[in-house]
Amino acid sequence: MNINKICVVLIVLVAFIGIIGSNSDNNAVYGATTWIKYNQSNVGLSNLVATITVTIKNRGSHVEYFKISNVYQGSLADDSTIKWVVYDTNPSAVKMVDAVSPELGGDWGWKIQPGQTKTVSFTVYALGSMGVYPNGASDQAVIVNENASDSIYWPIIPDPGIDASWFQPNEIEILNPNLDLKSWKGTFTFKLTNRADNCVSGIIRAPVVPTDSKLIYSNPHVTFKDKDIVMNGAIAAWDVTLGADCTKWFTYTYYWPCSSSSSSTGKYTSASVPTASAASDNASASTKNTGIPYFPFVIGGILAAGGLAYARLR
Repeated sequence: MNINKICVVLIVLVAFIGIIGSNSDNNAVYGATTWIKYNQSNVGLSNLVATITVTIKNRGSHVEYFKISNVYQGSLADDSTIKWVVYDTNPSAVKMVDAVSPELGGDWGWKIQPGQTKTVSFTVYALGSMGVYPNGASDQAVIVNENASDSIYWPIIPDPGIDASWFQPNEIEILNPNLDLKSWKGTFTFKLTNRADNCVSGIIRAPVVPTDSKLIYSNPHVTFKDKDIVMNGAIAAWDVTLGADCTKWFTYTYYWPCSSSSSSTGKYTSASVPTASAASDNASASTKNTGIPYFPFVIGGILAAGGLAYARLR
C-alpha cells in the first residue's frame, strides 16, 4: 500500500472519530429527552398500595422458601426507600426464620416443595411519605429522575413531569436460580394531591413499574405509555389538570411476561437496569446511571471504517 492510500485511510479514521466525538458531546441535548431538575413539585404522591400475584416453580431438588420484601429502592425525592407493611396474604404466609426488616413486622413468605408450582397473592401498604396515612400535605413523595440536569438552559425549557421508578419482576431468579418465576401480576393504587393554591397541569407517571411487562388496566385511562425512560419498559403516564388542593386517585395493573418470547432469566437488579436515555447518553464505561458501554462500539466502528477504506483502495 503506497503513501496515498495510507493518507486516505487516516483521513477516513479522523473524520469518523470527529463525528463520534461531536455526537457524544451533543447526545445529552439531542440524543434523548433531557430531564430538568426542579426545586419543588406542586403535586405529591401518597396512599400507595400494591396487590401482587405470582406463580413460582421450585426446579431444585430440595424444599425452598420465598418471602415478601418490605423495602423497595424507589428514587424518591428525598433519596429514601419505600417501606411496605404486609396487609393480607393468600394462602396464609408463615413467618420466616430470618428477618431482613424486623421493624416492619418481620418477614413473611411461603414454603415450596421440589418440583412444585405455587401461586400466591399478597397486599402491601407503603409507609412514610408515600404511605397510606401521610402526616400532611407537605409529607408526600415525588419520584425523581436521578439523571436530571440543572436548569441552566434559557429562555425556555421542557417540563417532563413526574418520573417513575422500575424493577424487574423476575429478580428472584437472580437471588435463587432454583425458583423459576412463571408469571407476575401487580395492581397499584396511589393518590395525587395538588399542594399549590392554584390549578396545575403536567405529566404524571406511575410511581412503580415492572419492566418487560404489559399494562393491562388503568383508571383513569393512560394518556400514553412512555417507552423512552427504561429499556423494555412501558410506563403508564397521564396528562392531568388539578385544581387548587384537589386530589385524584389512580389505579393500574401490569402483567409479566409481556409475551411468550420474554426471557425468564433475570439479567439486572432494579438498581442497575439502564434507562433508555442513559443508554443514548453513555460515552464510556457502563455504570449504574449510564447503561450499555458506548466506547467498544466506537472502537469497532473505527476498525470497520479503516478496513473498508483499505479494501476499497487495494
